Amino acid sequence: HLLTVSLAKKIREKFNRYLDVVNRNKQVVEASYTAHLTSPLTAIQDCCTIPPSMSNPGIKWQYFSSEEGIFTVFPAHKFHCKGNYEHRSRPVYVAAVRPQSKHIVVIIDHGVTITETQLQIARDAALVVLNSIDEHDKISILSSAEAVRSCSLDQCYKSYLSPATSETKRKMSAFISNLKASDSPTQHALGFQKAFQLLRNTSNVTRKLTNTDMVIIYLSSGITSRDASEHEKRDTLRVVKEENCHLNNSVMILTYALMNEGVTGLKELAFLRDLAEQNSLKYGVPDRSVLPVVKGSMMVLNQLSNLETTVGRFYINLPNRMIDLSCFTLPYQDPMGDGFIMTVSRPCYFGNLLLGVVGVDVNLAYILEDVTYYQDSLASYTFLIDNKGYTLMHPSLTRPYLMTEPPLHTDIIHYENIPGFPVVRDNILRLPLGSQVIAVPTNSSLSWHTNRLRDPSKDAYNVSYTWKLVQDKSFILCIVYVQPEIPVKHLKNLNTAPSSKLLYHRLDLLGQPSSCLHFKQLATVESPTVMLSAGSFSSPYEHLSQPETKRMVEHYTAYLSDNTRLIANPGLKSSVRNEVMATSHVTDEWMTLMEMSSLNCYIVRRYIATPNGVLRIYPGSLMDKAFDPTRRQWYQHAVANPGLITFTGPYLDVGGAGYVVTISHTIHTSSSQMASGYAVAVMGIDFTLRYFYKVLLDLLPICNQDKGNKIRYREREKLIIITFQKNPVMLDAAATFSLSLFCLPFHPYSPLPPSSFSLCPPASLALPLLSPVFSLFFSLTLYPVSLSLSV
Repeated sequence: HLLTVSLAKKIREKFNRYLDVVNRNKQVVEASYTAHLTSPLTAIQDCCTIPPSMSNPGIKWQYFSSEEGIFTVFPAHKFHCKGNYEHRSRPVYVAAVRPQSKHIVVIIDHGVTITETQLQIARDAALVVLNSIDEHDKISILSSAEAVRSCSLDQCYKSYLSPATSETKRKMSAFISNLKASDSPTQHALGFQKAFQLLRNTSNVTRKLTNTDMVIIYLSSGITSRDASEHEKRDTLRVVKEENCHLNNSVMILTYALMNEGVTGLKELAFLRDLAEQNSLKYGVPDRSVLPVVKGSMMVLNQLSNLETTVGRFYINLPNRMIDLSCFTLPYQDPMGDGFIMTVSRPCYFGNLLLGVVGVDVNLAYILEDVTYYQDSLASYTFLIDNKGYTLMHPSLTRPYLMTEPPLHTDIIHYENIPGFPVVRDNILRLPLGSQVIAVPTNSSLSWHTNRLRDPSKDAYNVSYTWKLVQDKSFILCIVYVQPEIPVKHLKNLNTAPSSKLLYHRLDLLGQPSSCLHFKQLATVESPTVMLSAGSFSSPYEHLSQPETKRMVEHYTAYLSDNTRLIANPGLKSSVRNEVMATSHVTDEWMTLMEMSSLNCYIVRRYIATPNGVLRIYPGSLMDKAFDPTRRQWYQHAVANPGLITFTGPYLDVGGAGYVVTISHTIHTSSSQMASGYAVAVMGIDFTLRYFYKVLLDLLPICNQDKGNKIRYREREKLIIITFQKNPVMLDAAATFSLSLFCLPFHPYSPLPPSSFSLCPPASLALPLLSPVFSLFFSLTLYPVSLSLSV
């Protein structure tokens, strides 16, 4: 609980800083309207300047969207946008001025009387509505002609409204774009009947929501059949009246008349206006309800209509409850720049007059860095969700700095998909602070749980969830422990090995005279290089967002190699220096192996990585700034299988060495006895697939058969080896990953299915056939694996 509260407080302080900026900007805007009541609008007033917030590095944009249509943004920049940019129809603006949840059904008339021009207007208008709401609203798109159809890409869309997430918008946008004109007349009553059915079904499920606005948006020409025009209109109004009574007359209808090349029939407009006002008495439909209807409006659309300003502002018809609260969005792609952002916004009022919305766009990588790079123990992780259960960050998601695709707004239950979690989820959303432990069968475990299990041979394991409300009622932080909990052990103060030279990986800045190209990487064979990933820094976002300079590199080097402990810390975590100094003791061994080993022509690189993201690699190579060794498969598989030789691959080497196979192994303290939580580093090598293929042929002649054979491992407790024998040999093993190696026929450089496996040391496996390859690699390339580090 203490750790959860501490981390939640740290995240809350970040949110509060951005809330303070939004509140100051709100005060400035509202004060400017007050000041201008007695002074000319052209006079410069001190109150009219929004102060820049240079002390908040995560802020990308500050803006004020006025209700009159003026969009003011800081910093000033050249705005590139496709088509019209109506900021008042953006989800951020709509959610701020109408924060109540909205249940919306859009009906598109595509009957025989609709021309292609009218249908295109209807498509574009439906897309505008779809893109103006967010995931806290629910929506359905219906097409109406001789029958009523909904989006067929998801069965849920047929019975209920769906949250307007990015995935829902994508599917419904495809449905709208593929809509074709029908050759049958439109059955208006059927369309409204289906719309009310969806609203009623959804309302029954979400009856706890009291401030929900329900709207039907009808895009139609309003034309009815000539033979039974009045009868059809009366039936449509009867359906509206009867169905709306079941919902206490709380549904508003907005109609948009699709103009046919400048010609509009007065009867059609009257029908659509009566629908919007639900004027059933005009058509002889009695009104027996005691509750008044919520009247909507009718608007004409043609080719010259600005749909963003007309249809995109549909929400102004909804009641303005004057809710003056800050709104937080889920992550989305920055439309004005690069990367992904979250927006904090708040409406501005002058009395009862809505002035507009002030907002701050915050870099997602900065605001989530404490969750993204959280590390307390090897058996724990954390995630952040909003008060609806949507996931902002989870270990299975791509880190924000590396995101290239818009994030999916997915409920946390799809990531923590284990028995018993639905009850935990309900408690997390209901209680501001709490904890709960559930037992999970091992065969139902998640991949990020499996990597943290101490004893995977047990039938079940415990998972502990501890959560805390972070910001008012907006976000919830949860820390998960795969029990038993294993704390991280930190190294004691160490000194750099006397013969070791610390060389930072930025060879391009240091101008190393002995630099060369190792395959496609700038490298040096004279010394290993040290790379510090983002997790090594106190502020990962600051490290990733600013370029490294030669002066910064020199500062890192001086601090990391300082045995006197007198040089100031340049922003690294306190334990990083000891990890760098501890790993320096392997340098001499690597350099010796470089001169003596007969396998050098097959070994691509050797490296060692620590939990804080310190990577020492030989040959010394220039690495990508965003590279994180602790997120690589070879690291995670080794940590999950302490004391085992872990194979990963084959996979295509980013450094240009072709397909490589990785061997990795954990390094432990002298007293840890190979317990998974006490691994202090992971050492590994990459070697070519060609050599691995050669070893298999030498040691497993069966692989030389023309027909080929397979070594395949399927179950967690058993290793299955298919040989010439009629029955497979079943051997107990501590392997945890599936292996599928196709011996022959395949070319040494041909791609193989991604696979990895772990095997016990040869003695415990009693597998003499495979012993030479493991002992050979282990002794000649991973040496010294017996390295013990003081803790």
